[in-house]
Amino acid sequence: MTVMIGLMKMRINIPMRMNAFMIIYSCLCLTFTGASETERRLHQKLFENYNMKVRPARYWEEKVMVRVGMTLSQLVSLNEKNEEMTTNVFMNLAWSDYRLSWEPEEYDNIKVLRIPPIKVWRPDIYLINNNDGQFDVALYVNVLVYSDGTVNWLPPAIYRSTCSIEVSYFPFDWQNCSMIFRSYTYDASEVDLQYFLDDDGHEIREIVIDENAFTENGEWAICHKPSRKNIKEDLYEDITFYLIIQRKPLFYIINIIVPCILTSVLAIFVFYLPPGAGEKMTLSISVLIALTVFMLLLADKVPETSLGIPIIVNYVMFTMILVTFSVILSVVVLNLHHRTPSTHIMPNWVRLVFIQFLPKYIGMTRPDPDELLLKESGDTPMRSFNGRQPGGEYFFRKINPDIVTPWRDRCESMVHLQRLPNTDNLCLILPPNVKSAIAAITYMAEQLKKQDTDDTMTGDWQFIALVVDRLFLWLFVIITTLGTLAMFLDASFNYTPDNPFP
Repeated sequence: MTVMIGLMKMRINIPMRMNAFMIIYSCLCLTFTGASETERRLHQKLFENYNMKVRPARYWEEKVMVRVGMTLSQLVSLNEKNEEMTTNVFMNLAWSDYRLSWEPEEYDNIKVLRIPPIKVWRPDIYLINNNDGQFDVALYVNVLVYSDGTVNWLPPAIYRSTCSIEVSYFPFDWQNCSMIFRSYTYDASEVDLQYFLDDDGHEIREIVIDENAFTENGEWAICHKPSRKNIKEDLYEDITFYLIIQRKPLFYIINIIVPCILTSVLAIFVFYLPPGAGEKMTLSISVLIALTVFMLLLADKVPETSLGIPIIVNYVMFTMILVTFSVILSVVVLNLHHRTPSTHIMPNWVRLVFIQFLPKYIGMTRPDPDELLLKESGDTPMRSFNGRQPGGEYFFRKINPDIVTPWRDRCESMVHLQRLPNTDNLCLILPPNVKSAIAAITYMAEQLKKQDTDDTMTGDWQFIALVVDRLFLWLFVIITTLGTLAMFLDASFNYTPDNPFP
């Protein structure tokens, strides 16, 4: 019985709950319908006789004030090759349209409406210096219309604007890129362009950066972001937004400048390699080919302009000229190294300058062969024979008679003295075999003496080649160091101005 009574109570409560839910839902629908109906009536009232093609001026001479601002979300890139800057921005446009004003008390205190932009008058303000033919914004978002007639429009846009690139100090450069906005059909007598206002009513004379939504660029740092109103002589005025950006050179220092400096060091050490090694020309030409590769890489990066030459290109060209001279001078050094007395005669001034005068000023000293022999003889003691030097033992040693005996009789019988006629002088008459032996010994002595002279002259030419190599080594060290410091110290003075509008 108790169970039956409980089931009856549940059946009674279910319809009551459903009725309560329906009553609440009906009230909410009536409320929202009332609000939508009020907004519909307001829309109908505002656009009853509205013409979006007519400028919102009460009389013809009145100017319509349009405030223009910009919020930067991202500096996407700066293409130096095409001289094009890509930015992701939000445009801030505000103007007053007296035809879109109402009393909020008459419309349930509705103070703002969101209206599609194609239904209201808009100032035809576009990016003039665009680079891709896209003058308009990326998305037509709704405009905010306030009860006092103020219209705010904040459309997003991705602009590709032209930017004249100054390449003289690349990659230690800074660029001044601008975005020019103006009306295409209205002049200054019809539309008055002014700066956008902040929440306190002050003019914003720069590009606004939203720190919460801004994405930093990995190559460029924004130094200044001012804006300026410009009035032309033909009554056309514009609002120009400037982005003064400075390049972050770390990528180029690691990937281009440091390899170029190391390559120039290799070009210097060409002159430290001995001429007899046979690899001087190979090293020089390899360095020259490496610099040519760097030039090809830079040609794809910098813009094709004749208005200026980048400092890094100047440095690579400077290094390439030095390497070219190192190849030429290596040929000269190898030519000097392989000269012989049979092909070249050494002038006296060459011997005086490159052997006697110049070596002591470039840190070279030529060893003296006599001093080396004396040093070696002093370091290596030689045995003596009965208190005499080793060379003297041949004069005291008894000659083996068996060796001399077969020749003694014939030689003594054929060797005799003869007095010259009418004189007291005597001459020694030698046999033919002795004469031929003496002639052979004399010839051998002359050849050995000539060989010693030729070896001495060849050594002089080789020493001159070493002196010229060392001279070019010091010259290239000085020239490369001074040239590198001059170029990159000059680039260090290229910094962005403190005042963007001096």
